[in-house]
Amino acid sequence: MLERISRVKNLTVHLGMLYPLVLVLGLLQVSAVHAQPSHRMLGDACAGCHGTRGHSSNPMPIIAGLPEVYLKQTLRDYKSGKRPSTIMGRVTRGYDDDQIDALAAFFASQVWISPKQEELDSKMIKRGKRIHRDGCSTCHKDNGRYQDDLVPRLAGQWRDYLEIVLEEYWLRERTMPHLFMVIAVSELEEDDLKALANFYASQR
Repeated sequence: MLERISRVKNLTVHLGMLYPLVLVLGLLQVSAVHAQPSHRMLGDACAGCHGTRGHSSNPMPIIAGLPEVYLKQTLRDYKSGKRPSTIMGRVTRGYDDDQIDALAAFFASQVWISPKQEELDSKMIKRGKRIHRDGCSTCHKDNGRYQDDLVPRLAGQWRDYLEIVLEEYWLRERTMPHLFMVIAVSELEEDDLKALANFYASQR
């Protein structure tokens, strides 16, 4: 638990340091032309955290290729405050609805690329596969590759990000976007969460 808290604090500090840069880059991109900025121009303003075209570095979530409706709703929930965040609420308040739609369309049009991940635990992967099969496969079909307007892809996502999110659901610190996730993980042990994160991260 202390390890998780340390990682979350480090991520929060990292995000806080990046925010002024992200804001400046966004303003530069938007003010570069008088007309409405292009999808690509808006997307480039997110590269400081989410990488080029949504292909992020650990532990920032990969967002390339996620469903457009899912991304659109997620961004709107950040903007309204419905979905808690460390930085995304502040960032999204700088965009109007048309720009949020453009961002969602841009990242949804990108191709998901599962990164090479170091130090995945083979025993944890096997354990996570069993947990997935018994309790998660109804929604997260095809070993987490399935996605739709409500369900994001998990396969190939960064392990550290997955572990943080699963533990937030487990601790009831996160209830968005699906309260069902709180119920689904409530009976798991902490090591089960790590096992699931290793399993999904191992998928391509």
